[in-house]
Amino acid sequence: MTAPIPVLQADVFTDRPFAGNPAAAVLDADGLDAPAMQRIAGEMAVPGTAFVSASSRPDADWALRMFTPRREVGYSGHTSLCGTHALIEAGRLPGPRVTFDTPSGLLRVEVERDGAGALMWLEPALPTCTPLDGGAVEILDALGLPRAGLAGWARPAVTPDADLLLPVRDLATLRAIEPDMRRLAALRTAQQGRGVCVVSRETVDPGSSTHSRFFAPHYGLPEDIVTGSVHTALGVWLLEAGALLVVDGRAVFTAEQGDGLGRPGRIRVELTVTGGRASRARVGGRAVTVLSGSLRPGG
Repeated sequence: MTAPIPVLQADVFTDRPFAGNPAAAVLDADGLDAPAMQRIAGEMAVPGTAFVSASSRPDADWALRMFTPRREVGYSGHTSLCGTHALIEAGRLPGPRVTFDTPSGLLRVEVERDGAGALMWLEPALPTCTPLDGGAVEILDALGLPRAGLAGWARPAVTPDADLLLPVRDLATLRAIEPDMRRLAALRTAQQGRGVCVVSRETVDPGSSTHSRFFAPHYGLPEDIVTGSVHTALGVWLLEAGALLVVDGRAVFTAEQGDGLGRPGRIRVELTVTGGRASRARVGGRAVTVLSGSLRPGG
């Protein structure tokens, strides 16, 4: 019989259980091939499962692969933070940073420890947002979002991860969205896109700057709870739209997601601004373990 595989499940972008985005992590995943990882991710049935193993690169501490229940992804913010959290919990990350070798390249995570635990900061490559080429009528129809619901404070844009960013007027508009998931999945597959992130500048908490919903049904995520990977690009997009306050060369804000799903998540977004443009962008969040045990994959 195959040996049990230790696994941890955590809620990410929150400091309390049963909020934020759930993810799983498997450490010492060296003996697992991609099909085995995908089967485990499907069994865990959380939005992302991280697999951490030894790296052959001298400039990386660990190799990291990330899977949704349906497919492998090159980068997932909450999944990579879950992998980092698992290393911290196992006592295998004594320093203030870790560098992962991922299919999308090197990914560094900075760790700030304080009385509340660890605040983990992701800093992927600085994203560039491209204005949407053409209209979004079909996407709006698939979302169930009326044309009048779009806001004028930013232009619809596409991120390097092929996510579509759409600005909406207010929270009421955002909450009223009821996508046709089958139609949206077909459209985004045909467009070779990933998710659709719909963003309101009206928020639940007075101190926040954005509230978002993210849909990627063709990735096995009809509505993602908290999407760390989109928020560096979202920060750059907001800055370019003139929607952020810059103080001493920095724009820092809190982003909300997941409240409508009963799992409120909060992401810290920090931009370094040089000459009016972002020169660095990172997102931060906390995680809390909710389950640890082992999987028995069979004989």
